[in-house]
Amino acid sequence: MLNVGNKVLQQLSALLLERAGLKITLDGYHSLRLALSTRMPVLGLSDPEKYLQKLMSASGEEELRALLPLVTVGHTEFFRDAKQFRALEQSVLPELLARARREMRKVSIWSAGCATGEEPYSLALVMAELGALAVEVDLWATDLNLAAVEAARQGRFTTRRAMAIGPERLKRFFRPVEDGYEASPILREYIRFDGQNLAAPVFDKVAPASLDLILCRNVIIYFDLPTIRGLMDRFLAALRPGGLLFLGYSESLFKVYDRFEMIEVDGAFVYRRPLGERPRPPPPLAPMATEPRPGSPESFAVELRQRMQTNAETAARLRTAGLADAASARAPDAPVRRPTLEIPALGALGRRSGEFPAIKLDPPRPAEPPRRTATTGSFAAVPVDPPASRPLTEAVPARPSGSWPQLLPPAERLNMAVRKMGQGDFAGAIDGVKRLLVDEPSDLDALLTLGNLYSLTGRIDEARDTFGQALQREPLCVEARVFGGVAAMQAGSLAEARSELAKALFLEPTLAIGHYLLAQVQERTQDFEAARRSYRNAVAQLKYPQRPLAGHYPEMLDSAEAISRAARYALAALEEQPG
Repeated sequence: MLNVGNKVLQQLSALLLERAGLKITLDGYHSLRLALSTRMPVLGLSDPEKYLQKLMSASGEEELRALLPLVTVGHTEFFRDAKQFRALEQSVLPELLARARREMRKVSIWSAGCATGEEPYSLALVMAELGALAVEVDLWATDLNLAAVEAARQGRFTTRRAMAIGPERLKRFFRPVEDGYEASPILREYIRFDGQNLAAPVFDKVAPASLDLILCRNVIIYFDLPTIRGLMDRFLAALRPGGLLFLGYSESLFKVYDRFEMIEVDGAFVYRRPLGERPRPPPPLAPMATEPRPGSPESFAVELRQRMQTNAETAARLRTAGLADAASARAPDAPVRRPTLEIPALGALGRRSGEFPAIKLDPPRPAEPPRRTATTGSFAAVPVDPPASRPLTEAVPARPSGSWPQLLPPAERLNMAVRKMGQGDFAGAIDGVKRLLVDEPSDLDALLTLGNLYSLTGRIDEARDTFGQALQREPLCVEARVFGGVAAMQAGSLAEARSELAKALFLEPTLAIGHYLLAQVQERTQDFEAARRSYRNAVAQLKYPQRPLAGHYPEMLDSAEAISRAARYALAALEEQPG
């Protein structure tokens, strides 16, 4: 690995904190060295100080953005996501091993985006405990960062990183070395490490329908929508019928890709290639209907709360008067008005993420495929049918106090909370999201939504803390910066809002809504010329595909048409201002 002095690492850490809000601790210096070892040869540089100078120059922003995903590659751990590994240990891997033995072949597993190796070593350890021999398992572990791949191949981990393994497993599968532990040769025999770019259009090292299981967790949050859909096409083609795909809990394919089934296995929600179905071209995704409203340079949060509360009070009066009377008062031929309020939600990248689909209060036709019956040889899994659409004005079925279903997919549990938000029941919405986070602590979409709920109800300190938690889990989470900026704007902390939005735009320069919100902040600080530039930037970025944001925030502009109209409206008003 490249020899980099602490002085350079400290300066680089300060630069990352200033530009991207990414805080690097001493434990993160290992990831920094790995990232530098990958990027410096690309530029033909061997001196870390010259590379740092390049990053700090006026032309260094593009290289700094290329470095960022590699810096965060070290954010991984053994047996990450307890629910998923419980499902792997108790159901998925035992069944895959039994099936492969019946068919007299190897179990084929791909750990895609393996970073420094904690995930594939965790899988190999479980397979060994199940009695599988190394010759019975083809465990392929890949990453774009070749320096990380080499570190993973060596199988050395610091004591802190090895703590999650447990004393008995450490004693059996690892041996103590200086400053940590090293995987035993027997464990390393299960894994073959390799470099692989997941954004490549073709996986020439993967045969069609050859894999039983793919794990690609906390990776697609860094991809845009076309890249995610192309990757899912390639994953679908690589999996056997009935093969499984594990994504991170902050990542969802809802309204992004509908050719996988979502099933529940021992409390974990995973995706499965349909049984007996050949890959087919993905159907075109219909554009979402959006009724944009012109944006205002003033904060819309107070007006939004008042409007939602008024709607909730009106609905309560109607219920008191009797729904039957209200229905009979309507003329037989009068059209039924449907709600037009659209709430951007995004599941994460992921969100980012990422794919991060938008969720409406009146949901569109579910993107998930219908229930399928498992055939012989498939492990016991509970298929999950997507919820049917329900108009906002339809009463939600009564539930016992404190009852929030735990067997529904996290996305639908979040939708239930969003419906409460739309009805003006912010306390109920907060309670529902907090309950979801108890069961799914890694659900980034829910965490961002909770921060927005705190923000909308004036609990700004709690909103800041919640967005900070999101950044601890996903250091490059653009949404946490955007929503943090909105919360700061609502609190009147305009300098903080400007800083948060600037970091979001550094991470994602083509994010039109980020430029639009920054313009609102600049307008409030009377910096009209900067506001004009930012509004123009918002319109200019619309030539690039715009992804929805992870996390639910009512009436956030989330379509190209809405952003364009709002920015042009505000810009026209500003043109009449002096200066």
